[in-house]
Amino acid sequence: MRIELPISKSIANRWLILQAIHGDELMPVSDSMPDDVQILHRSLCLIASSPHSLIDVGNCGTAMRFLTSYCAQLEGQTVILDGVERMRHRPIGQLVEALREIGADIEYLGEEGFPPLRIKGCILDKHRIVTLNNPQSTQFVSALLLIGANVQTNSTSPYITLTREIIDQYPIAHRASNSPHGGRPIAAQAASALEKDWSSAAFWYEYVALHGGEITLPGLSCDSLQGDKVVADIFAHLGVHTEYTPEGIILSPIAYSEASNSPLSGRPIAAQATSHSKILTQDFGSCPDLYPAVALTCERLGIELHATGTDSLPIKESDRLRAVREHRTDHDHRMAMALLIAGYEVDDTACISKSYPQFMEHFRRINTLKL
Repeated sequence: MRIELPISKSIANRWLILQAIHGDELMPVSDSMPDDVQILHRSLCLIASSPHSLIDVGNCGTAMRFLTSYCAQLEGQTVILDGVERMRHRPIGQLVEALREIGADIEYLGEEGFPPLRIKGCILDKHRIVTLNNPQSTQFVSALLLIGANVQTNSTSPYITLTREIIDQYPIAHRASNSPHGGRPIAAQAASALEKDWSSAAFWYEYVALHGGEITLPGLSCDSLQGDKVVADIFAHLGVHTEYTPEGIILSPIAYSEASNSPLSGRPIAAQATSHSKILTQDFGSCPDLYPAVALTCERLGIELHATGTDSLPIKESDRLRAVREHRTDHDHRMAMALLIAGYEVDDTACISKSYPQFMEHFRRINTLKL
């Protein structure tokens, strides 16, 4: 089956912030894009239209963190950032303190260290070095980098690398858009540069690992900027083969002989996965979004997961360590998708549109084909 994944919201939201900072036209955003991209786009438009704005980012942590930095350097503007109740329990203190070090005027309107925030934009000393080591979220570092702050960190997250690479690419795109030879507008360049989302691919890796079959995912590349492309390496240990093609990737089961662990053909991995691997050790420090799909796959296959680098999981859209353990959705898009693929009941599928609006349609279609 061929499945068209959503765009990478990580890449799209970084482009949107850079476009806003440079005063460029924002890339077009459609209803088919992830909710998080639509939320950030809508928020930036509202901020641009008024010197006093009340912004509700829902449960979009990326928008909360990126907008905190963005609004802090908007001289003369006052913005209140708020979200759902869960957002009010997701820490943002490290980012606020880093911004205050370079002159930001940010006030907590509720509990210290958490949204909502009142931000009075002012001129920031972006040349001053601010150190942010062991960040609770790598998005704190990315939020500072996107506004041009001189931030130093001991984190080596691929998400920070992604941010730096997009920042480096932006001036090149900007020069091309202003070329006297007729370059495309930067908004159009950004839209065409968006990659498909490796994080969303994790759930189809989970599907193949548990149910077999072959799935084609166009628009994914081993040269991707996204750190979650490591999902291919992780699921190779869980019985899923990744074939890279010029168009994208093809997922299919790896079958193994119980006697010799040598590859066989034809036998679905779900029927004999535990014969070749009893334990998976994985550091999720650089890929926390992959945890629900990997953990539930291991559970269903009877594989013991030794997970490290899980410090950020309790402050995601849900406490994902608890949610996986108790098979709870907790209005978390990634938990809902992982639980559905693993065959569990889910009480909230509306939250899935946060990152993957077409998932339920694709999930129903693949189940129909399976029947």
